[in-house]
Amino acid sequence: MAEQLATDIVGRGHAEAALSLPAPIVTLHLTRPAVEIPDRRARGMASHLDAARGAYLIRDYHPGRGRDGTVVVQGTVPTANVVSILPELDQEGLNVKIVAAISPQLFARQSREYQDAILSGRDHWDAMIISNGSLRWMSDWYTGPLTAEYSLTPDWDGRWRTGGSVDQVMDEAHLTAGHILAGIRRFARDRPDRTRRLRDSLAEAAGES
Repeated sequence: MAEQLATDIVGRGHAEAALSLPAPIVTLHLTRPAVEIPDRRARGMASHLDAARGAYLIRDYHPGRGRDGTVVVQGTVPTANVVSILPELDQEGLNVKIVAAISPQLFARQSREYQDAILSGRDHWDAMIISNGSLRWMSDWYTGPLTAEYSLTPDWDGRWRTGGSVDQVMDEAHLTAGHILAGIRRFARDRPDRTRRLRDSLAEAAGES
């Protein structure tokens, strides 16, 4: 009952925010997979009510440490799997910001201050995507040319998934907790090389050598 209530509250927040927009068509989509509802306060996560703002922080950078990049996550099961590995990220010292991506349209209506705090232009360039949708579908959430190399989405090999149970589909899509931890680990540890490549790309675009 608590899980259903939490899902209802989040869903209603999305609906109220969306229906307040001057949009001719609003599509509502709500799933109820069997996932654990996290203790947000204990984990330092933003309130579920912030979902109505289009995006919110699951985990911010730890201050005073080098930053390893931004992880943008979408989808109920992928998000639950990301939340489940937060202790492992801390144990391994992987200092990534994690942003829950809910609605680019609602996020675009927030103040510039809020947008920059959640997903700045810098974050857009140095991000990986974790989503149960296609990478192209998540294009509003990143601009970096290297994002695709590190992202985890079901179309990772350009194929349709074959189906099965939720666990089977998540494994084939590379969206289990194990796949996600390995993907974030690679993303974080590659950051020195990734930033060098990004700087080289910008220098080349500017005609510098």
